[in-house]
Amino acid sequence: MRIGEGTVLSVTIVALSAFGPGCAVPQPRGEGLYRRVEEPTTRAVYHLYLPAQYVRTNGAHPDGPTVKWPLVVTFHGMKPYDNALPQEREWEQEADTYGYIICAPELATSDSFMEYPLTREHEYVLRDRRIVLAVMDHVFSTTQADHRRVLATSWSCGGYMAHYIPNRHPEYFTCIATRLSNFSAALMSDDTVASYRDRVPVAVFIGQGDLPACRRESEEAVAWYQSRGFRLVRGKLIDDMGHRRIPQTAAAFFAEQQGIRPLRPLDAARTVAAVRMIDYTPDKPLLERMSPRPARAAVQAGASF
Repeated sequence: MRIGEGTVLSVTIVALSAFGPGCAVPQPRGEGLYRRVEEPTTRAVYHLYLPAQYVRTNGAHPDGPTVKWPLVVTFHGMKPYDNALPQEREWEQEADTYGYIICAPELATSDSFMEYPLTREHEYVLRDRRIVLAVMDHVFSTTQADHRRVLATSWSCGGYMAHYIPNRHPEYFTCIATRLSNFSAALMSDDTVASYRDRVPVAVFIGQGDLPACRRESEEAVAWYQSRGFRLVRGKLIDDMGHRRIPQTAAAFFAEQQGIRPLRPLDAARTVAAVRMIDYTPDKPLLERMSPRPARAAVQAGASF
């Protein structure tokens, strides 16, 4: 069994009671093109969506011949209560509204039989890390996706990978925005922080009525980034929000940070207005707990041997 704290049975019961009501995709389908794709080198499956405007113009961007389409990589929640296909489905409307290409890889990590909470780089975590990079390269080589404008996003348990993979490979990503998601400081490395804290903005959307683990770990994520001096870290607490799908929050944040004008401004304003948010600021004890360990402590620990 690959469960860390608790048993398969206990995790399954929690997931059934908590994830079940939030699994449906309330967002309407888009007008673009959906494809189920197999990456040829790893044989990994991902779900791709090309926005309606992309399809109508055969990949030509309305802002000019040299402009490519921003890419959203969305990490799905815990299977079987979520998977990559619902993640692609929930993003179709936002893709049409803003002009995003959507990529939703099938993950082994976000599964009922994973360690939960996730604290270590298990084989399946490392496998997903390799697969996601291969999938992204395949998307860049087969579409007009812009490798300079890439958003990592997630829902629920997918947050572990949405934070972890950009932390290990920050050169691939330009923005991070997680939605009602998990986070594990134990998976994160301080070694790469300097290479992306000044250029990659981060947003963490927290449901006021979300699952306790997702809310607590989302708050920890805000504190982790803030305590390391990231240039922009935005924590947003959403009033009365349970464990629901809200891709419009990440979609709007990405557009704001990347200077993207919505192709459908009225639709963009309408979907964001449906979510009531206030700023979230971690308290001092949480910031201290999530702060990097002083180098002096590491030196002292090494001297004791």
